[in-house]
Amino acid sequence: MKRILVVEDNRDLAFGLRNNLEIEGYEVETAANGRAGLAAFARANPDLLILDLMMPEMDGFELIAELRQHAEWKTIPVVVLTAKDLTAEDRLFLNGSLLLSGCVKRVLQKGKFSRDELLSEVRSLVAPARA
Repeated sequence: MKRILVVEDNRDLAFGLRNNLEIEGYEVETAANGRAGLAAFARANPDLLILDLMMPEMDGFELIAELRQHAEWKTIPVVVLTAKDLTAEDRLFLNGSLLLSGCVKRVLQKGKFSRDELLSEVRSLVAPARA
């Protein structure tokens, strides 16, 4: 079964993501901030990370920077969900250096993507568990 880690501090959104992904046949673990996400990442060994950028304790940028420090984690695809208006510097960090290392695959603006769009993106990055 393919594993997905959702790191999102909004409980309702994390719950909705978990439910939708589990219906599709994925095993899902959630974490409420980057620090908890980092611990869960090490424990869960996910096939995909869905990551919020703006969170307490350790934000998504810090979590991505930590993941890049581990060779075995650099290739795990990341889908970023954010309500943040990304600056040019943010985009360079996410789209520039990280795409070159194969980490961040897509950035989706919260409230501007559909359930089907997200599920399609997940399927394109991780083979469906029921396949």
